[in-house]
Amino acid sequence: MNRRDFIKLAASGGTLFAFPAWGYYDEIASWKTYRLNYHVSLPEEAGSAKLWLPLPDSNDTVYQRNLGSVWSEGPARASLFDPPKNPAAAFFGEWIKSGPRNITVGTMIKTADRTADLRKPGSEKIPPALKHYLAPGSNVVRKTAMSVTRTAKTPLGKARAIYDWVVENAYYDPAIEGCGKGDAGEMLESGKMGGKSMDMASLFVSLCGSAGIPARGTYGILLTESGSGKIATSYHVRAEFYLAGPGWVPVDPAEIHRVMQEENRRIDDPKIAELKDKLFGYWKMNWIGLNHERDVPLPFLGSKIPLFIYPYAQVGGEFLDPARIAYQIEVNEMVGTGIHFS
Repeated sequence: MNRRDFIKLAASGGTLFAFPAWGYYDEIASWKTYRLNYHVSLPEEAGSAKLWLPLPDSNDTVYQRNLGSVWSEGPARASLFDPPKNPAAAFFGEWIKSGPRNITVGTMIKTADRTADLRKPGSEKIPPALKHYLAPGSNVVRKTAMSVTRTAKTPLGKARAIYDWVVENAYYDPAIEGCGKGDAGEMLESGKMGGKSMDMASLFVSLCGSAGIPARGTYGILLTESGSGKIATSYHVRAEFYLAGPGWVPVDPAEIHRVMQEENRRIDDPKIAELKDKLFGYWKMNWIGLNHERDVPLPFLGSKIPLFIYPYAQVGGEFLDPARIAYQIEVNEMVGTGIHFS
């Protein structure tokens, strides 16, 4: 079995990982550890085959840590790509000959709930490295952003006004495939505000960018309890906006609509109002973050794809229709402490 060490040690002057000085017992109490496995089978057609898998973000944070990945034998060539080598963490495998093309790629992940402290926003100055997250958007996006934020005086106030507007004006549309298209301009132009998580996150991100607030979508896998201790998975898109002081602030407008749908509640329900307040600056980490990139370059391809959430594959030099990539995501919560030695 090819492997990368599960325990990642990054030493600098004798110090491992620049995380807050949590106590040993706090680590055990507040973190959950998961093993994520992609089981993939590609068609056995003649010609070479290539596979790209989006892996959990390897930029460790105070709410998610990537402990490493392993994969089964199979491809003639296989490797991992982490930032800064690639904007999004990825596994690449290549089969030179036709025949069985099966592989399992596994990653160990630790997650913890995430809360932003919004009591002490810093200056309104935007770091130069984040200015590419400011996108003026189409004319309708700009006009909507100006209208929604016209009475707000601060970046925090503008972000909250946009968040409230998205929650109150968008709605869940079960007929939309996957997570949605994520085209905010099209939604606003058409007036059809139904969508799924990518659509609602993109609305928030696009309006923030037009209002002068750096924002980005974050793409990942939602974990929900299934039967017999199993964990069911689905793709889910969240969003973040940047404030000097707290840094990246999490929001999840689509989760509100998911709860409304599942529990048959209205937007004016007191529970929904409470949830809306809670999810402005908070993520429950029953979710594994993959990346927050658009227009992602794939290793050994030489071109970019709009989003890197789902597996991509080529057979005989042609991209496969996603329906022809047979794969399953299996997630198990690790029993015990799952302590990360840092």
